[in-house]
Amino acid sequence: MNHQLNTMRIALLFPNNLFTSPYLKYYTQILEKDQIAFDLIIWDRHNKFEEGCIAFKSQDYKKSRISKALDFWKFRNFIKRELKKREYSRVIVFTGQLGIFLSTYLRKNYRGNYILDIRDYSQPMHNFKSLFRKVIRSAKYVVISSNAFKDWLPPSDNYVMGHNIDIDLIDKSLEKKAAPRGLFKIEPIHIDTIGQIKDFASDKKFVFQLKNDFRFQMQFIGFGPTLSELKAYAEQEGIENIDFHGPYKKQEEENLLRNTDVINILISLKEYNKGTTLLSNRLYLSALYNIPCLVKSETEQSRIIHKYDFGIVVDDYKDVNQALIDYRDSFDETLFIDNCRNFLNDVKKDYTIFENKVKALIKEE
Repeated sequence: MNHQLNTMRIALLFPNNLFTSPYLKYYTQILEKDQIAFDLIIWDRHNKFEEGCIAFKSQDYKKSRISKALDFWKFRNFIKRELKKREYSRVIVFTGQLGIFLSTYLRKNYRGNYILDIRDYSQPMHNFKSLFRKVIRSAKYVVISSNAFKDWLPPSDNYVMGHNIDIDLIDKSLEKKAAPRGLFKIEPIHIDTIGQIKDFASDKKFVFQLKNDFRFQMQFIGFGPTLSELKAYAEQEGIENIDFHGPYKKQEEENLLRNTDVINILISLKEYNKGTTLLSNRLYLSALYNIPCLVKSETEQSRIIHKYDFGIVVDDYKDVNQALIDYRDSFDETLFIDNCRNFLNDVKKDYTIFENKVKALIKEE
């Protein structure tokens, strides 16, 4: 992980295993390109060796809330020891929760010399508002994965949009001339949910709404904590128009979606996860592979769909069936592909700003 052509050294601090986070590489790609030495200081929660990492080892399965908090303090102390050993010039801190735990240390030792990266909401941000506000104020930049996060984050001028998508995939998609896929040409309409299966409340409502309506075929592609519960529900309800694919590799994604007409991105809009402000990875898959998506109204995702027009917005789950039929009947694939490209071009502009901000951090003396 080290590059010796520059005296600067960066530490990336992540409270989990590398394989759980595809977005760390958005930073490492920039650092490698600029030949900046860096180390990954991680928390090995899964007892899995990952090459090139400085790992704090502690599995957190079935631990109490107090034990988990104690482990976080141990990880914090582990980080402080490692940072002192190597005298890092800058640090990049992932998750608001870790930022809070390191708040005092960062403000004392790295004020204006760190990036805080926030990809979701967690309860400590509410419980420790003062520490959270201070760690944001003292950061050089705070990278967020949805502009709607500003609705619940403290006011600041240093927020930078960091999309949950690999820029190489965006470039690849924009470089090729997209051929029409022939969406909605064959019945039934194929509507797929891909990625982590972890939102039983929403998935149950969605599945119930389309159950045994044979104008539609549902498929869940992926694995997650609520998959077995969803399978049991489908079996219990005697639902015949549903399939489950199971785990898959990232490189299989495009092929798995080759017959998909619509990607389901309906999610639970709970206060505990600030669900209305989240942007799903599936939103980007929709634009990348030119497949319409299905989203809930009055969310950041619906704002994007209304702006760029590459999907279906529903007010309620009971509206899904008719909304899908209406969308199919008025679908213009050529216009739709242009709309996807417009969104991706704007994402690319945001990435250029993000890249420049990361470079600004590492080049300032």
